[in-house]
Amino acid sequence: MRKLLTIIFLLISVVSFAQESEEDYIIISKIVLKGNKITKPSTIYRELLFREGDTIYLKNNETDLMQDEEIKESRENLLNTSLFNFVDFEWSDSEDVAHGKVLVIDMLERWYLWPMPYFLYADRNLKSWYDAEDASRLSYGFNLLYRNVWGLKHLLTLTIIGGYNQVFGITYDIPYLTRRQRLGMETSTGYTRNREVPYVTENDRVKFFKCGSEYAHQSFYASLMPYYRFGYRNRLFLQLRYENRVFNDSIKTVNPDFANPDGTRFQYFILSLIFKNDYRDDQNYPLDGHYLEVEFTKMGLGLFDYSPDIFYQKITADWYTPISGRFYWASNVTAKISDRNTAPYFLSQGLGYNNDYVRTYDLYVVDALNYTIFKNNLKFAILKPVTKHISWIKNEKFGKIHLAFYANLFFDFAYTWDVKIPEGFNTRVANKWIYGTGVGIDFVTYYDKVLRLEYGFNELGEMGFFVHLVAPI
Repeated sequence: MRKLLTIIFLLISVVSFAQESEEDYIIISKIVLKGNKITKPSTIYRELLFREGDTIYLKNNETDLMQDEEIKESRENLLNTSLFNFVDFEWSDSEDVAHGKVLVIDMLERWYLWPMPYFLYADRNLKSWYDAEDASRLSYGFNLLYRNVWGLKHLLTLTIIGGYNQVFGITYDIPYLTRRQRLGMETSTGYTRNREVPYVTENDRVKFFKCGSEYAHQSFYASLMPYYRFGYRNRLFLQLRYENRVFNDSIKTVNPDFANPDGTRFQYFILSLIFKNDYRDDQNYPLDGHYLEVEFTKMGLGLFDYSPDIFYQKITADWYTPISGRFYWASNVTAKISDRNTAPYFLSQGLGYNNDYVRTYDLYVVDALNYTIFKNNLKFAILKPVTKHISWIKNEKFGKIHLAFYANLFFDFAYTWDVKIPEGFNTRVANKWIYGTGVGIDFVTYYDKVLRLEYGFNELGEMGFFVHLVAPI
């Protein structure tokens, strides 16, 4: 009797498996590429989680193939290359293969060569530059960006900027050096010189040093950064960077702690190890997924006299999730921990620089080598992403665009510790918790363009209107 029950159970299992197999899988019999006039097929295939002949098992009797994780992630991978404005997957039945599907990947390539005019304000952000009321603090030139050299996703950046602060640099990035398309390399070098430089933080505001017609700062740098891509969403970077920086000797008269005791020249190496895990649906304006970046950096390897000696670890974690309907949530945690509490002033940039800031504190900085930041965003889609055609623009690379509008409610807070405050100066934001909250509107369109308009208030009782050109989190 026991043997009979076992046989019946096995028969039922086999029949059930056969039924599920008929209904719950497809075979990708053929992949057809359409619209890639410049991009090489190998660059496109690298982003797909499947190949011709692969079997994809569908969960829960999915009828919409684009809901399958492998298919969905493959499309996101292609969009996140920044090579295409639009990527559509089109499916049809195969006449030659049972359960077979033919996949047509229809792509609209971007315009890859951008000789863009360049205008750069001398301050940390647009608000600081506007409040300075000095139009001469503007640099200008051009930035040549060639995003898809040889159709292999190579990136060439050439920068020539004159005016107030001058920058001359070149970067070349080769994402795939080997046949398996896992090892890449970025090289860069450049020269900068500045009419003025930040030399002290007084009462939580940056003060600038300027020495007439002479340059306050000149520097040369060179960088070599190999990186390894494993899987589809993970990258490991190893960067070796050389910097040679010379400051005007007069800067020591206004801040004796600005540089080393014996001079104002620094040359040093920086060694960084960076891991990135990126599962965002859209790198430029994500609504779903997560992102993790872990960095270990050593500044100064002991090869030169008077070079800095700093080691720090930094972690950035972002989380994005749709809530319901048109509502979305995003959170960010950033923490930086160093092996020391003080450093030469020009290396003490902490809270308030780049994307490490609390919204509504745009005018304030904290020279903190140790800090943590928490950002939170509740988002409502006023206009979900839609595709529009501008009839009078005949080139589809520019005439076919996508638009979206989002309303935001944000709340950020941060903490810094062990910040050294110069004698005679006061602080209202260092060595304590600070917070900022407010509302905003985000305008998102093609070519990775984001315009943020925000109004908020902070713990200091201040209110203000702010403009930014990147996603909030």
